[in-house]
Amino acid sequence: MEIKKILVLRFSAMGDMVLMVPVIRSLAAAHPDIEITVVTRPKFASLFTDIERVVPFPADVDYTYSGIFGMRELFGKLLRKGTYDVVVDVHDHIRTILLRNLFKIFGTPVVVFEKGRTEKHGYTKKENKRIIPLPHTVERYRMAFEKAGYSVALSSTPPHISIKDSSRELLTQWLDANGLQKKEKWIGIAPFARHASKIWPIENYVPVIEQILQKEPAKFFLFGGDKDIKFFESLRDKFPSSTVIVAGQLKIKQELALIEMLDIMLCVDSSNMHLASMMGIPILSIWGGTHPDVGFGPYGKGDESIIQISRETLPCRPCSVYGKEKCYRGDFACLTYIKPEEVVARMLKLM
Repeated sequence: MEIKKILVLRFSAMGDMVLMVPVIRSLAAAHPDIEITVVTRPKFASLFTDIERVVPFPADVDYTYSGIFGMRELFGKLLRKGTYDVVVDVHDHIRTILLRNLFKIFGTPVVVFEKGRTEKHGYTKKENKRIIPLPHTVERYRMAFEKAGYSVALSSTPPHISIKDSSRELLTQWLDANGLQKKEKWIGIAPFARHASKIWPIENYVPVIEQILQKEPAKFFLFGGDKDIKFFESLRDKFPSSTVIVAGQLKIKQELALIEMLDIMLCVDSSNMHLASMMGIPILSIWGGTHPDVGFGPYGKGDESIIQISRETLPCRPCSVYGKEKCYRGDFACLTYIKPEEVVARMLKLM
């Protein structure tokens, strides 16, 4: 059997990379005669390491392959690995545009996914907003491979990211070292995102934890990045026996092994929302300046997993596709109107 080789280009962001995983998995499963090379940032490569006939190619585009000359060097390195039957650009960014054009010059067919920039912009206008839901990003990825000649039926059964036993063993060691055994509800909290218009006021998390603990015993696992640890330490100081800081402690596959053990994840529109969705656990995602109908909602989830202020109440929503730092009104009402009591009630129902 002759193996056909597909080269996939996508460098960021974390959430977009996570959403690509179910498509790559389904594609590889549907076509045993293909090998897929995924060119991405080193920190995202592990998302694809456990998929048969998928080869992640870590490319540090910030340093090793930065700028025009870096892209040319990366192209040369990829070319030395062998020939490709098609290049699929699922990023459509200046870096991938440079790379795909180099491949095109050398005769390799190129397919670019439809980002839908104009349609998405229609959602963020102050007046006459678009209100018809757009295709989910996962579906846009699927259509790109179909355009390349590879039909794929997406799996509807989570988890969509595979985890090796070795990752679970490392997680078990970490849990044992921290004296953690599941005797109560395990709740994940991922309160941060890159942009202010996505972040629910962080002072709300204290009453959320208090109100849940009044209902039943629970342990809260705090997910985020190194810059978030100071806030997490303040929560741990207030709830020393009920909170565990995960940020900065585990690698991504170990975090996923922990996420699959949770009873629910409380999150905002962020990569942690997508990771939890991929593992198939219950989630409650809080939406502010962005909107799930633009194509980035929690994959495989329905309205029960989303809490947001209606556009009838706040016609300015959404004000951005990906999030931003300013608010049309100046008060981030899309976030402040959502109260801890409502969030807790929804979480308890989902659990």
